[in-house]
Amino acid sequence: MLTLTPSQVRLGRSAANKAEAIRMVGQVMVESGFIAPGYIDSMLKREQVSATYLGHGIAIPHGLPEARDHVRQTGVVVVQFPAGVPWSPEGSARIVVGIAAKSDEHLQVLANLTGVLGDETQSEALAHTRDPAVIVQALNGAAAAPEPQASVVTFDGPHLQVTSPSPHGLHARPATVLVEVIRRFRADVTVHHEGRQANARSLLSLLQLGARAGTALTLTATGDDANAVLDALRDAFQSGLGEGEAVAPTASAAPMAATVTLDYEGTLVAGLSASPGIAAGPVWAFQRERLEVEEHAPDSAQEHRRLEESLAGAAAELRQLHEGFLQKAGAQRAAIFKAHLELLDDPEMLSETHGHIDTGMSAGASWRRVFESRADSLARLAEPTLAARAADLRDVGRRVLRPLAKVVEGEATFPDHPVVLLAEDLAPSDTAKLDPAMVLGLCTVGGGTTSHTAIIARSLDLPAVVAVGPSLLDLRNGQHCILDGDAGVLVVGPSERDRAKAANQRERTQARREEEKLERYRPAITLDGKRVEVAANISEAAEAQKAVDAGGEGVGLMRTEFLFLKRDNPPDEEEQFHAYRTMVRALNGLPLILRTLDIGGDKHVPYLSLPAEENPFLGVRGIRLCFEREDLFRTQLRAILRASKEGPVRIMYPMVAMPEELAKARAITESVRLEVGADPVEVGIMIEVPSAVMMADRLARDVSFFSIGTNDLTQYVLAMDREHPVLAPQADGLHPAVLRMVDLTVRAARKAGIWVGACGGIAGDPSGAVVLSGLGVTELSVAIPSIPSVKALLRGLSMADAEAVAREALDSGNAAEVRALVRGLLAKKGTKA
Repeated sequence: MLTLTPSQVRLGRSAANKAEAIRMVGQVMVESGFIAPGYIDSMLKREQVSATYLGHGIAIPHGLPEARDHVRQTGVVVVQFPAGVPWSPEGSARIVVGIAAKSDEHLQVLANLTGVLGDETQSEALAHTRDPAVIVQALNGAAAAPEPQASVVTFDGPHLQVTSPSPHGLHARPATVLVEVIRRFRADVTVHHEGRQANARSLLSLLQLGARAGTALTLTATGDDANAVLDALRDAFQSGLGEGEAVAPTASAAPMAATVTLDYEGTLVAGLSASPGIAAGPVWAFQRERLEVEEHAPDSAQEHRRLEESLAGAAAELRQLHEGFLQKAGAQRAAIFKAHLELLDDPEMLSETHGHIDTGMSAGASWRRVFESRADSLARLAEPTLAARAADLRDVGRRVLRPLAKVVEGEATFPDHPVVLLAEDLAPSDTAKLDPAMVLGLCTVGGGTTSHTAIIARSLDLPAVVAVGPSLLDLRNGQHCILDGDAGVLVVGPSERDRAKAANQRERTQARREEEKLERYRPAITLDGKRVEVAANISEAAEAQKAVDAGGEGVGLMRTEFLFLKRDNPPDEEEQFHAYRTMVRALNGLPLILRTLDIGGDKHVPYLSLPAEENPFLGVRGIRLCFEREDLFRTQLRAILRASKEGPVRIMYPMVAMPEELAKARAITESVRLEVGADPVEVGIMIEVPSAVMMADRLARDVSFFSIGTNDLTQYVLAMDREHPVLAPQADGLHPAVLRMVDLTVRAARKAGIWVGACGGIAGDPSGAVVLSGLGVTELSVAIPSIPSVKALLRGLSMADAEAVAREALDSGNAAEVRALVRGLLAKKGTKA
């Protein structure tokens, strides 16, 4: 083990500035045989790219990674500057620890430093001691003390002797409970542990104690209710500070599974099933963005306000996350969000951040400096469970930082082998960055069953689990896991039995899919003779042939806006015509539904010059944009109608909210049709907004069909953005409120004698396919890989059973109850979704 010796310590030095101090430290490292002189320049360069000041007068200058060739031997030296050297806006350094690292042997010294960080008295002693042995003892692991007797501490006032809780010591969850207890009282409480002290109102201060399970703690209190708070703390410690065995998620955490068996031996991380299937392999974190902040801001008062607003927003998100996970996965798993809330309210962090703002720093730069320095300190703790909480702090830090920063997208990188991809969430633009050959499955912190991640996963035929929570990003790249998209869980540290089970399940799934593939051209006719058409959702011309090959009975939704994205100019009429004609020919007589341009302020299209909108989902999008840019609308209609001369094409208008919009769209279409000389084509509308549902009887008079866009309809009915980091898991298209809108739409369509399709995410969800069919939806348009399985599912059921479940679903209280109804039906029929 690496140890510091007195010969590597220099006391009583002075320096005019940081650069001079670093050169002095570097010279001691050269004299000790640790580095070549060239390494000193790299130590100076390091100061330009990252902070090396830890706090309480301690700095740790070291070189950049590319300078490791100059490291002759791993080692550390210490130079004492009693008068201090200005090091950063955070303070002056009096103890400077120079580090030369070829391996990780120096990490224990850094871990010992974290104890000094939390103890101002001890760091003061190190800064003024005249005995090198005191510094050597502190950095080699012994408590620094000017006198041997200092390790024996007596407490005269109110105090309490307790033991750090099992099994992992005073980590985030029990420390959170401790802080919550103390907040009910006025007294100040200090926790003493092996010569170090922590402010018991500060979660970070408690974590930095590094108190392992079973170690002795002394709690002292001062104030009017000192004895009362200690009595409450005694009870809290006796009850274990909320510690207990982790509970595996229940079947309700897996809404899309027909039957769920969670007999894994590894650690289960509960989420929501977004795409079925199972994958096993190393995990890899998908990184696509960085947060940039301005270092300085002219108006400190405004920066203080910005920080408070961002903290309040993050706190609201975390409270909702806690409530959601409390219901879904129990108190044990939800407790991490309570710990995150305490980190947001940490008095020492807030005080330091506001202090930086007072010096002229921006809110973003101030907050980033504070949370990153604290996270670095936590990461250096010797106890792995406590060190892992650095990831929690970074997650909280980024949650607050995001509104204060500019978000910059970068290029994603992938390893050279297939991985289970981990991400906060995936946007449509991320699809192009994914290499399907390198992705075994998707698992995200946020999102819901209708989120972009779910859509991407189903379109790529990948298993996916969403809404797992921020602990997901604690996993190391390369760590082996099992992703169970049927059960909606990620299995961390799977046993050999778990791996064998996963392999067996994959083989069964593959065999079932092969059987479904052989039967893919058979129509979806239920056991009692009712037919449901199963078509494809596509986004580009080449996918039309893939839809046919998968057994699709046409294209129920072609998202034409993908022709308009990621380019500097809109596609002209000829380009669009060739794309649409390619699809018509590939379908060879099967119907093609082309949705006209559906772009709004939520998508960046430079040539449209769309103004930024406070709420783009309630702004100029869909058919409203077509009216704003009638030139683009007419050009697209000309291309569509020309292509209709070669096969059955249907036109579908998006985001129609009222009859006058439909009338205007039809008038423009008829005008263009006469110009082109095409025959009349069937026209339909998307049912995506509540007003269209409520006006469905009027709208049905002027169209040939309705297609329900369940993704948008869900977010408008439930007032929940399906990409919202907190609410997305609740934005489930099988919520009874959404299903009642579907029921109203079908009733209005039947009265008018037109048919109803569905092209949102739940159409391809096994539970959704059953309920929508039972409500009278006669066409389901799904992701191409889902076509064979949806057809097979419907062939194994009677429409009478589907209708019975649908009626019960309309009277259910929430989406989970609806999914449970379908699971019960499929289990009774012996059908595997």
